Amino acid sequence: MMGEEKNLFRKGAEVEVSFDEEGFRGSWYTATVIRTVSKSNKIFVEFNTLMADDRGTKPLREFVNLILVRPIPPREPNPIFQLSQEVDAFHNDGWWEGVVTAVLENSRYSVFFRSSREELQFLNSDLRLHREWVGGDTWNPPLQQG
Repeated sequence: MMGEEKNLFRKGAEVEVSFDEEGFRGSWYTATVIRTVSKSNKIFVEFNTLMADDRGTKPLREFVNLILVRPIPPREPNPIFQLSQEVDAFHNDGWWEGVVTAVLENSRYSVFFRSSREELQFLNSDLRLHREWVGGDTWNPPLQQG
């Protein structure tokens, strides 16, 4: 299993990284694998949206534990979300887990975030169906073949 995962996270692979820190739980940030570390469960990544400096000119680079890394989840081509559906919303430079609390006009949705207790509005294009990565190439729920 670990060998299979290390292959998914080889140099140049696009991944998502989660942080197990207060204020970041339930969020995922896109990154590119810079290098793998042999004999370790860590990889070195460069984040796409998180910056290392206040001016926003230098991308954050960090060693991260493989437990906190997953491939980029698949996206439905034209998703339509429903009330109470679990979604990820692109907010504050990352994808945050939330629940649809209202379906509004013009492809807009109201989403509640348990982690921050906030409710915000998003366009359809800034949402995706929430998925958990099971491992290998398996997502739950799976991508709808259409």
